[in-house]
Amino acid sequence: MKKIIAYLHAVVLLLLVLVPVSCMKDRVNYTYTIETPVLQTLSQVRAGIKTGPIKPIENAGKIYSFGKYIFLNELERGIHIIDNSNPAHPENIGFINIPGNENMAVKGSMLYADSYSDLVALDISNPLHVAPTQFLSNIFSNRSFYYSNSTNPDSILIVVDWIAKDTTVDYNTYQRYMSCSGFAGCWYPAAYMSSVAAPAASGSKGIGGSTARFTIVGDYLYTLSSPDLSSFDISTGNPRAAGKVSVDWSAETIYPFKDKLFVGASNGMSMYDILSDPANPKTTGKFAHARSCDPVVADDNYAYVTLSSGTQCQGFENELDIVNIKDIYNATLTKTYALNHPKGLAKDGNILFICDESEGLKIYDASDVNNLHLLKHFKDASTIDLVVNNGLAVVLTKNGLYEYDYSDINNIHLLGMLLTLKV
Repeated sequence: MKKIIAYLHAVVLLLLVLVPVSCMKDRVNYTYTIETPVLQTLSQVRAGIKTGPIKPIENAGKIYSFGKYIFLNELERGIHIIDNSNPAHPENIGFINIPGNENMAVKGSMLYADSYSDLVALDISNPLHVAPTQFLSNIFSNRSFYYSNSTNPDSILIVVDWIAKDTTVDYNTYQRYMSCSGFAGCWYPAAYMSSVAAPAASGSKGIGGSTARFTIVGDYLYTLSSPDLSSFDISTGNPRAAGKVSVDWSAETIYPFKDKLFVGASNGMSMYDILSDPANPKTTGKFAHARSCDPVVADDNYAYVTLSSGTQCQGFENELDIVNIKDIYNATLTKTYALNHPKGLAKDGNILFICDESEGLKIYDASDVNNLHLLKHFKDASTIDLVVNNGLAVVLTKNGLYEYDYSDINNIHLLGMLLTLKV
C-alpha cells in the first residue's frame, strides 16, 4: 500500500511540473536569426560580373594558380585575385563578383567559371578589369535553381546575397517554423519561391587543386556536374559545348594527367581516356572503395586517393590509397596508409603532399610507394587543399593561404601567408 501511495505522489508531482509548462507555452518567446534573400534579375547579375574592390576572404572554396596569380573562390560569391609575384607577401588585389560561383579554370587570357547553373567565360587580360565575353545558360543541371518557363534574363530572379536579422516570435510561431525546417518554402517570400522553381585560345593553362570540378586539357574544358562530365571546345576562347558522358551521381573531383582524366566519387575512382576523342571521354577502368570522399592525383604508374570520414559522403575511412594504374583497364590497390582526416593532395615528381586537415600539411618522399618517407610535417593550420609547382606549394587552410618553398627537400620552409577575414 505504501508503494502505491508513493507511486501516486510521484505521478501527482510529475503532473504539477508538466501542466504549467504546457499551459504557459503560448507565452514563451524565441529569438533566432532569419536570413532574407537579396534578389536581382539575371540581366543585372550578368552586368555586375566584373572586378571590384578587394573583399575579406571568409569562406574560401577552390584554389587555382595561374602565372603570378592565385584565384581563390569565395563560395557562392566570386573569386579573389591574389598577386603572388612575391610568395613571401601575397597580396589580395581584387574580387571578381560572380554570384553562385564554386569552380574555375584558366587558359591564356580566359577564365571559365560557373555562376549557379551557367557557364561564364571572362577575359582576364587585365585581372583588374575583368569582362565577361560569353554566357552559356543552364549548363549545370544540378544547380539550376532559377530557370523555369521563362528564358528572359530580365524576368529571372537570382539570389545575390542574404540579409541576416534577429527575430523574436511566440512559441506557436516558432514551432510552425521548426516543423518545416529544411524546406525553403517555409522561409522565403512568395516572390522568391516563384523565381527559383525547378526548370520545366591558345595559351598556357593554370593548375587547380585536387578538389577541382573544372579542368583544362589542350583545347578542351572539362566540367564535372553530377551526373555529367561535360566537354567544351575552347580553341577560340569562348566555350562551345562539345560532348557529355554520364558519371556516377556521387562524382566529386576531376584531375587531369596527360591523356587521361581521373574522376573521384564517394564510392570509387574512375579513369577516362581523352586521347582518341577529347570531346567524348571514354571509360577505361574503375577502382572501387568504401563510401568516402576522395580527391585524386596521379602519375604514370599510380593514382593517389585520400579517403575521409564524417563528410557529406558519410564515410568512415581516413586513409591514403595508392592504386596501381599501369594497366589502366585493371587498377589494383598497392598500399594503404592511415591518416587523421585527409582532404586535398598533390604530387610533384617523387614528392607527395597531403592536407591532413587538423594535423596540417604532410610532405612525403614517394619514390617507393610501399614505404612512404615523411620529409616534413607542418602543423601551422588546418589544411584543405593545395597546388604545387616548381618548388612552391600554395596551401589553402581554414586560416587562409600558406606558401611553402620545397625547392630544397632538405630545407622545406614556410615563405609567407595571407590570412582570411582580414585584407
